[in-house]
Amino acid sequence: MGENLSLIIAFGAGLFSFFSPCVLPLIPSWLCVIGGAPGTNENRPKPVAGTVSFIFGFSTVFIVLSIIFTVAFNMAGGIFRYINIVAGIIVIIFGLNIIFNFLSFLNFEKRLHLKNNSGGIAGAFLAGGAFGAGWTPCIGPILTSILILAAQSGGISRAVIYLFFYSIGLGLPFLVASFFYNAFLKFSFKLRSYLPLIQRISGVLLIVLGVLIATGLYQIFGVFASASAQKWQPFFKVTSGVESATAPAISLSQEGIDRKVSDEVMRAFMEAGISVTSEGIDLIDFTLPMLNKTDFTLSDQKGKVVFLNFWATWCGPCRAEMPSMEAVYQKLKDKGFEIVAVNLGESTTAVSAFVKEYNLNFPVVLDIRSETGSWYNVRAIPSTYIIDRRGLIVARLVGSINWNTQKIIAAFELLLAE
Repeated sequence: MGENLSLIIAFGAGLFSFFSPCVLPLIPSWLCVIGGAPGTNENRPKPVAGTVSFIFGFSTVFIVLSIIFTVAFNMAGGIFRYINIVAGIIVIIFGLNIIFNFLSFLNFEKRLHLKNNSGGIAGAFLAGGAFGAGWTPCIGPILTSILILAAQSGGISRAVIYLFFYSIGLGLPFLVASFFYNAFLKFSFKLRSYLPLIQRISGVLLIVLGVLIATGLYQIFGVFASASAQKWQPFFKVTSGVESATAPAISLSQEGIDRKVSDEVMRAFMEAGISVTSEGIDLIDFTLPMLNKTDFTLSDQKGKVVFLNFWATWCGPCRAEMPSMEAVYQKLKDKGFEIVAVNLGESTTAVSAFVKEYNLNFPVVLDIRSETGSWYNVRAIPSTYIIDRRGLIVARLVGSINWNTQKIIAAFELLLAE
């Protein structure tokens, strides 16, 4: 649900961009650039292929920008949390400017003048790129806010998906307008009196989004939405023929044991907002190197309650939850509780610096090839699996939370008692 919320926000931002006061009046002109000037008998451009090419043009520009923004955020490393604050403030300023228009330099726009129907499909693609590269004042703040939201979400692939949904939100009305050109002209004329209201609403939404980004509440909100809505879905298992960095991945099947998770444990984890299964699931074993260059084998931890966490240093939510993980580890490590944090795809130098900065004492292992994440069907980080003393996975959480709470500690202690 948390990830879906972000995609809905990105899609909605695209719609707001289309219906903004300085974009909507220009749509007929852009449609004529794509499909030629309206004829005398029927003033309705219907260049479906050209419109799709135009949408691909500005989508390409937006996606390239998302990659650039995300790479820049990933390079920020240890100052990520401060960049979140600055990024949130920028989004808030953009929202205020949409409402009050006090930053005149944001009212600059670069337009590329093209002849009507000047290049067929290729020309429409270039026109879309020109539209994306020279966005109007209304698109600029909204688009930049979505770029910031996408960049601080984590990896490049997720940022690309965010901007893809933004492009769909902006492009879908273009496609509808090209199909129903006459009806669109009448609709847009009636809508013009409401454009100032739409502009103010988009400004308010940007301010709210900026506050959530700056304070970190956006990530927390997404996590709690995910925890309350998600249902348990076991990860996809792999065959033993798939090799890890040091050993084959093995799904440890434990026949003949009681897999039932007690009602007390299920209730405790559900009250803590963590997804729990009624029957334990076999873990997939792996052996990976730790920072001290010794090997860590997951199956060696059988008999303990294991907190298996997948993370990366560039991941803001991962950084947010690490101190609470360390606090839980210090409280429970002497009772048979172990944390193993699997870093996905980063160098020893980067991970060592992170561990030192956050003063982490639990085992941190390195998966340079990011294979274990695919074995455990990790779609987003951080992702955490809870393994009981039998060596069975009983609970899972996708996202970042404060683990050092009374309810979560109580759930872990119940699991340790079994």
